[in-house]
Amino acid sequence: MDEMTAVRELRAEAPAAERAPLLAGRDRLLREATGRTRARRLWGDWRLTAAATAALITAVTLVGTQVLDRGPDGVRPGTGPGYTLELGSAKDLLNDAAATIAAGPAVTARDGQWIYVKSVETNVTDDEPGPQTSEDWKPYDDPKMEDGKAGDDHSPREEYEFLRSLPDDPAKVRAKARAFFYATDETETRPQHEFRALVVVLSRAYAYDPAGLAKVYRALATIPGVQAAEVQDEAGRSAYALYLKNAANPYRDEVLLDPATYLYAGYRSVAERGDVQWSKGDVVLSGARLVTAVVDEKGERP
Repeated sequence: MDEMTAVRELRAEAPAAERAPLLAGRDRLLREATGRTRARRLWGDWRLTAAATAALITAVTLVGTQVLDRGPDGVRPGTGPGYTLELGSAKDLLNDAAATIAAGPAVTARDGQWIYVKSVETNVTDDEPGPQTSEDWKPYDDPKMEDGKAGDDHSPREEYEFLRSLPDDPAKVRAKARAFFYATDETETRPQHEFRALVVVLSRAYAYDPAGLAKVYRALATIPGVQAAEVQDEAGRSAYALYLKNAANPYRDEVLLDPATYLYAGYRSVAERGDVQWSKGDVVLSGARLVTAVVDEKGERP
């Protein structure tokens, strides 16, 4: 079980009525998933004009940060609400990410190997909301999760093969992603479905072909309304957040990318407006992926 599955299963706990919009929005987005130098600052990469830079600085939302004791591996779990620096359209960021991924190395695995994932999560709606660190081993090849036997859940091997099969046309990539992670909510719009499916592909790219994974980023760049922000993740690290605005959801569901590699780094659910429970900008749910590796045996750590 990975962190995305753990997030999905939080629905088993009976939430208070006012938390239902959070759980519903989070579930639609996150239920399927759970050697480079530091990337240049995004505003430098995008060559913003002075006027645009002034507008960007005006748009900054900076919230005071409460830092708890450092946890395992020196991370700083529980660093909510953190900060959010809005960056506008994610199109340029995603195309830059595609170029970086395409030029990078492949990550391969073979039948009989395992995918090791270590992550940390804080859910402030839990009875014990402190950060929880978990480890998981999943078989690379798992016939029970392939060929539609588990609905639209897939083994890492099947997900790797999906990436290898992607065409060059972003519209066709989006269509294949919709079929791979099919719609289960009739209220979900096509852009919402495509965004959800593609970011789940990113979150599960434990082993990947660089050319195929780059096509996912390029397809994401063509979805209208995908936005980017610079944020702090659950481990206290800088990250790029991708999100699609949804006026019906009082919480903003974000998928996080590592700013150096552009690979999946975690997720957040952030209050979009204040109410009796939360203030605008509060991070209600946050998870960070700490380690991902291919290992030879279950229980082995990299």
